[in-house]
Amino acid sequence: MLWGLVAVGVIGILLGLRFRAAALIIMTAATVVGGAVAGGIGSDWHRLLSILLLVVVLQCTYLLGLFLGVVWRRGMSREQ
Repeated sequence: MLWGLVAVGVIGILLGLRFRAAALIIMTAATVVGGAVAGGIGSDWHRLLSILLLVVVLQCTYLLGLFLGVVWRRGMSREQ
C-alpha cells in the first residue's frame, strides 16, 4: 500500500506540473478502478477506505504540483 501511495503521489505532482483538471479527473477515475481491481479479497469497507486514501493523496499532490509549477514559472519569468 505504501508504494501505491508513493506512486499516486508522484503521478499527482507530475499532473499538477504539466496538465490541468481534465487529466486529474481521468486519473482519479483510473485510480478508483485500479484500486477496486487491485483491492483483492478483503472487507468492502477496508477496500473503500484504501481507494479513498489513494484519491485524496492524488488530489493533494496534484495541488502541490500546481503550486510548484506556479512558483517555478514565476521564478523563470523574473529571471528573463
